[in-house]
Amino acid sequence: MNTNHDRHRKQLQNALEKLDLSKALESLEHLSTEEVAAAFAAKLAQPGAFQIRGDREKRKKFYDSLLNDSAMTNQHAQAQEFALKLNDKIQIIESCFDETRSSLPKCDISKYPEDIQFWSHVERASRELKYLRDAFQQTVAEGEEKAKDKVPFAMPEMAIINLPEGNEVNVDAVYSNIIGTLSLTLKMLSYEHKLLSEDKMIAPPKVGVTDEHVFKAGSIQLYATTWNSLEDIANRTLFFGGEITSMENAEIPRSSFPENFYSKFANPLFFHREPSEDEVYDFLANRRLHSWAVQNTFRYMHNNINQPIPVMAKGAAALNLKGGVFVSDEEGIALMILEEILSFDVFSSKERHHGLTLREWVRGYCSLKLMAEAKQVDSCLVTFEKAELERGFRDYQIPASRVPILIKHMTFGQDSRDLYDSPLIRSKDDKYSLLADVLITCNLPNVLFSRLSSLETQFEKKGKGFEDKVISFFQNRNYQCKATRFSIDHAQYDYDALLLLDDTLFLIECKNNLLSGNHAVQALRYSEFIYETVNKQVKRLERGLISRPEVIEELFGRKLSELTLVPMILNSMPYSREPVEGVYVSDYSALSKFFDESTISEFHFENGEKKRVKVIYRLWSGERPTSQELLEYLSFPPQLKLIADHLTYKYYEYPTSENSIFFSRVLDVDESAMLKSKQNAPAVA
Repeated sequence: MNTNHDRHRKQLQNALEKLDLSKALESLEHLSTEEVAAAFAAKLAQPGAFQIRGDREKRKKFYDSLLNDSAMTNQHAQAQEFALKLNDKIQIIESCFDETRSSLPKCDISKYPEDIQFWSHVERASRELKYLRDAFQQTVAEGEEKAKDKVPFAMPEMAIINLPEGNEVNVDAVYSNIIGTLSLTLKMLSYEHKLLSEDKMIAPPKVGVTDEHVFKAGSIQLYATTWNSLEDIANRTLFFGGEITSMENAEIPRSSFPENFYSKFANPLFFHREPSEDEVYDFLANRRLHSWAVQNTFRYMHNNINQPIPVMAKGAAALNLKGGVFVSDEEGIALMILEEILSFDVFSSKERHHGLTLREWVRGYCSLKLMAEAKQVDSCLVTFEKAELERGFRDYQIPASRVPILIKHMTFGQDSRDLYDSPLIRSKDDKYSLLADVLITCNLPNVLFSRLSSLETQFEKKGKGFEDKVISFFQNRNYQCKATRFSIDHAQYDYDALLLLDDTLFLIECKNNLLSGNHAVQALRYSEFIYETVNKQVKRLERGLISRPEVIEELFGRKLSELTLVPMILNSMPYSREPVEGVYVSDYSALSKFFDESTISEFHFENGEKKRVKVIYRLWSGERPTSQELLEYLSFPPQLKLIADHLTYKYYEYPTSENSIFFSRVLDVDESAMLKSKQNAPAVA
């Protein structure tokens, strides 16, 4: 591509960004239809494509003129059709947001003053959380008794509780729904009532609310759920494909709803699509991370019965962060889990992430939980004066200079995914409120991964630590695995790990990015990261090794021409998928599982030891695995297939007004069916 051609391509990109019609039309004459379509995709099928607020008239006029210009019709008809479809989707999406916003003032609770509105929503969530508290505590108590009595303990993948009326529910899902709905409601109110200051929400001073207020808050929460679901499905439709269409075009039978539905919602919209492969793999990774953190928390809790974590005595002063005594079991467990997955010494690391070390992050959440527990009486909602909160953090040995940074990160605002990540609600009178049960019941490692991901955290130490961990893993099991580097024409080629397994050489590129947390924008970026790593890094390293075969002979005493070269991306987080353009994509948890255990089994913990109940899948036979057995496993590990086989993608309804509604589908797992599938799976020899 010559410099002049590149200039025209960039000119079109800039014109689309600045809505410069003359520059856009000028560039069309010098570009191919494929390049024009790519420019529209980069603008209209990327984050920020739709505009939730503000004046859209200038943009609308720009695209109406550009997309209907004769230059588009005569020279780039295919790109024109592509861009028109995207633009139509964006306008439908924006009209749904407009309808939802217009519905808010019509809700009963909106007729009350701002402070009544705000705290009615918080109180409603507080009451819902209180209802779950006893059931959760009873379930935990039963688990602790089993551990103390050395009763065989089945390791759960999700925390399940029994409600008073007898229903069995996934406590994580129930709590997430309550907290997620409240978080969305408060974010929506913060925009509508201009409660944001420096990206942090400043609530009105807390006031008393009545049962009537709490009841009437329900309609706003319904629209908050609509708002969040619309933002998610809109992004996914633009990023990964799909249509926004009528019931008829979505092939939904009219008999799916009673006739009185149509008298209220005459023209329901359907986001008609299937999840892309990238979305499915992203969902599987986040599901596995959540399950992994929950299971390991239970495992450490179980082991803590026989090997207690050193915790400060009740009523004693907290020791500083350099010591080996923790403020709670949870602090020690969270740090061990973080160290296990991040692959560096989080206990002593002085590296700061957004102003705090990982020990300060963990101590902050754990100390806030202890402060909330000490102050909580009956209601889930507790409130601190600012000075009281600051003093509490200092008492738990958070350095005084770090306390303001910690409070800022823990205060709910625009950069917070939800009230798990940032549980503090700051009000105009400089008080801080929080729902104590959020901290008491959350899985801290998952919360930290979510918060650090929302801040787009990168761990500088983590890369080298993970590479060393991978090499040590294989060398400790007597496999030939080495790192190397060399230059070709002054260009550096770094190989994280080269693993020789019989006649196959695995070129392993280690990666350590945080997962998306099931958020559409981050899911897009993660999929782009995978494709970029394949094409710009792994393929380059593969070519480099082929051009320097003597390196392999020096390292392993084998000729490269006699070996099968297999490139692979190895993630520290549990992200695996089927091969991408011939490059295998696995993760440390899945890969280490393969080499350490020849089977996948049902198991429980007894006296702190893992006891096998039944073998349900054999990964390899013989004394050691072969390269062919490993390749079959890497193609799609059975533990991923088990989850994938029980995915659901169901439609849910979301009203945008009294007479408008849209339907979209959500990826989920049928946990009960998956559990039964494992239990009913035949044992293998």
